[in-house]
Amino acid sequence: MCTAINETCGFHLFGRTLDLECSYGENVAITPRGYRFRFLHGSENDCRYAIVGAAHVVDNVPLYYDGMNEYGLCAAALRFANASVYHEKRGDKCNAASFELIPWLLRNCKDLAEAKGWLEKVNVTNDSFSQELPATPLHWLVGDKSGAIAVESTEEGLKVYDAEQGVLTNAPNFMTQCEILARSGALNDVPSKSSPQLLEIPGDASSSSRFVRAAFVKSRASIPESQNEAISRLFRIFDTVSVPKGFSLSSDGRPMQTVYTSCMDSVGQTYYFFTYSCRQVRAVRMTEADAQGKELRCFAMLSNEAVSFLN
Repeated sequence: MCTAINETCGFHLFGRTLDLECSYGENVAITPRGYRFRFLHGSENDCRYAIVGAAHVVDNVPLYYDGMNEYGLCAAALRFANASVYHEKRGDKCNAASFELIPWLLRNCKDLAEAKGWLEKVNVTNDSFSQELPATPLHWLVGDKSGAIAVESTEEGLKVYDAEQGVLTNAPNFMTQCEILARSGALNDVPSKSSPQLLEIPGDASSSSRFVRAAFVKSRASIPESQNEAISRLFRIFDTVSVPKGFSLSSDGRPMQTVYTSCMDSVGQTYYFFTYSCRQVRAVRMTEADAQGKELRCFAMLSNEAVSFLN
């Protein structure tokens, strides 16, 4: 369970919620240009751009959940249970494992146009990172200031869809979600902005409900006048799809929660986030010095709630 949003309301921002049973020790990780990323089916040197994003780091390898490169191209991976289809390696394609798609895109593509061009050649392979970390069924939202695309690996190959709403959740597939959104009438001009409560927008934690709700709130929220206001606006939109612990259960009955919520500012090259256990917004900047390095830099996301007493 996750929700991702690409925002182009005068300020380009990109963010997501990560909804899981628990935290897996996520970090904000900066991968500099000089870091030697070893792709399974490619060389170590096919890398041009630095990345900042949230990752589970294993043996100094960042397994990115989401991220942004130094030119403002962003991507997020969302669970796509019982829907994604990965393939064997193909000689006529650029092969990338599912856990490599985000770093490959962000390390090699400057913008969404380049990303679309590369994705036309891609075959997502069924490789696992390790025996303990098998391939996870995923689909992806990729975006920059020009717009966003949804990317899904199917039986027929990789499908790329223009995501005009700038929203992605989980299964069913993206086109079905768009059909559900259209049937809901959530983006119709009537009722007016002054009375949105007249629409019966679904309020549960299902993927389709979150897709409709995020698209609806995103389309109705006031246009921000500053970068800080835009960041606050995106976090407020995510509040409408966040999951309090126990509101939803995993397939094996464990309580789910929104582990973290992120907001990437492509202009300031800053990764903002807060976690379930700490609502204070914290941030990691990717400076030029960070981008020029060779070593992975990691910043822990977990912490206890920060409360400021006023008396």
